[in-house]
Parts: sequence; structure tokens; C-alpha cells
Amino acid sequence: MFKDQNIRGYKILQDFTTAGGGLSKWTFALKSGVTYFIKEFLSPKYPTPDAPGSPASKQRKKEECERFEAHHKTLMDEINEKCGVGSNLVIAIDFFRHETKYFKITEKVDVSSLTVGEIAMLSLSARHLILKTIAHSLSILHRANIVHGDLKPDNVLIKQTKTSYFTAKLIDFDNSYFVGKPPEIAEDMVGDMAYYSPELAGYIRQDERILPADLTTKSDIFALGLLFCQYLVGKVPSFDRARFAYPSLAVAQGELLTMDATDVHVALQNLVNQMLVLDYKARPSIQEVFDVLKNIDLSAYLTEADTRKPAALISKMKLPAKTETEPIKTEIDTTHSTKVEKTAEGLRGKGLKIIKKE
Repeated sequence: MFKDQNIRGYKILQDFTTAGGGLSKWTFALKSGVTYFIKEFLSPKYPTPDAPGSPASKQRKKEECERFEAHHKTLMDEINEKCGVGSNLVIAIDFFRHETKYFKITEKVDVSSLTVGEIAMLSLSARHLILKTIAHSLSILHRANIVHGDLKPDNVLIKQTKTSYFTAKLIDFDNSYFVGKPPEIAEDMVGDMAYYSPELAGYIRQDERILPADLTTKSDIFALGLLFCQYLVGKVPSFDRARFAYPSLAVAQGELLTMDATDVHVALQNLVNQMLVLDYKARPSIQEVFDVLKNIDLSAYLTEADTRKPAALISKMKLPAKTETEPIKTEIDTTHSTKVEKTAEGLRGKGLKIIKKE
């Protein structure tokens, strides 16, 4: 699809791009005077009668598409019904197939172009507000018994309010699933391995000790712990990178991930550390995370900078606005993130076998 073409009443405003899109292309489209964000999925593609391949091959592709479509529509309906609009969840408002391709529509969100490192340089009070906003937004999703499944900096939009404060919006629920019901086929889980929880990584490598019931909202808590650590100190906790490519693999082998920062409230340090433990049952719930953030007293840690508006702290950066799909840089190696082919290749490269669950 190209600029000025029309898809289901959405007029394409510019050519699609793959920049930061992972398994998709994106652009903006206009409908009824409103500008929307539109995503085109690169796969699967619905088989047409004249498409190459045997009848059996076409049937398999058709079944894959039907499974993909049912997953997205069910999640969209459930999130829209239980989470509603107007929150800091950027939910899908339309999902459809046009010819052989699938498209998803969400609101267009303009956000501040802040890297993880720049967020870590904000005042503690500004970072605290960002953490609270994220936790509150995720709590809405978790109350609906839905796991986000792909929490990472790219999927958290940092938005500057009219009063110059920074808040956050959660996006991209393509990899979400209902608690205890992750995709049966490992290749269908195409999140970012750098933010996988130990149990999610174990499920994907077909560890017999990990059952679907072990894939709960606590998997999001682990990813959120890594994200919080980045926002607070600019990087994830240290681990033996010579032995392990990702934090989840290190934790699974007995390493403890801890955040150590003298300028961060000890309660925040303890909270993040508890979010990163191996036993998911010992991690706090998102409501417990939010309660800690809401009740914490930062007064002893605030500096003169904290009395000024957050925007004043980075005014010299002259940050341009950006759109929701432009990636925020991280300190974690995300070479294999978000691409099915690279995800499978990366897992096999680490000795992780990918097979279907019966």
C-alpha cells in the first residue's frame, strides 16, 4: 500500500515504513477527519486461490491466519470491554484483513523523544511519576487477566503533558495472552528475549517443569523490574554477560539481579530487586508495585531540581517530538528481538529447542 491509497476507509497519508516496526510496517491514515496509526503485519498472509503451493500447504496457511485473526480479535474485544478507552493503554480500535494482509488501527500518539539514558537523568520525582503511570496502566490490563507479554522501552511511550510533566502510555498488545494460556507454538511468541522472564524463557525452550499455568501476570513483573531499573539508573542490573546473553537466563542459573544506587530511595531498590527474583510467586503483584510507588516518601532524596518542572531539567536538549513507533534505545542487546526468524535462530543458537506443545 502506498500514499493516497484507501484501505477500508482509511486514506494512507505517507508510504509505509518498517522503521522500528519489527514484524510489521506502519504509517498514518486519515478517516473522518481523524489521523490514526495503522500497522500492516508482514505475516501471516492469507492464501488466495491462485497463490503458489499445494492444497495442503494452503490449508495450513489458512489455519494459521484464522488462528492469528481469532487471537487478535479476541484480545482486542476483551481489552476494549474490560479496560476501556481513555486510559494510558493505547488499545486497538480496528483490526481487519484486506486482501491477503492484516491491519491494526490505533490512535496516533505524539511522544517525547527521550532515550532510556535521558529518562534516568530526569529528577527522581519525574521518574517516580513515570513509574507510577506505567504501574497503574499495567494494573488495568492485569485486572482483566491479560499478560502484556512484551514490556520493553519501545512499548512504553513517554508523553509530555501540557503542564510539562512526563507520563507514560503502554502500546503493542500483539504478544498479549490470557493468564495461563500462552501460545501453544513457541514461534508464536515473538517478544524481546532481553525482557523475557525466566519462566517464559523456560516455556519457550520446552522446559518440562514450566507449564502454561506458570505464565501469569508475574512474567510482566519481571520485565517491568528490568524496565524500572533502566529508568531509575540508566541500565539493567549487572550479570555475567560472558555466560548469559539475557537476564532471564542468568537468573534461571542462580544469579541475583540487584539494583544498587545511592540516589534512589531504598524502598525503590528493594521493590525492583523483588520484582526480579526467580520464583514468580515471590514477585509482587502489579497492585503491590503501585501501592509501594504511591506511598513512598521521596522527601529525603529530592534535590533542588525536583522542585522545578521536569521539562526544565532537559530544556537544553531541545528534544523533537516523535511518533510511537520510533524505538527508544536500551542498554540490552536486542539483536534478535521481535522477529520470528531471528527469535527462533537466536534461541537455537543458545541451545534452546523450539517445538510445538501438545
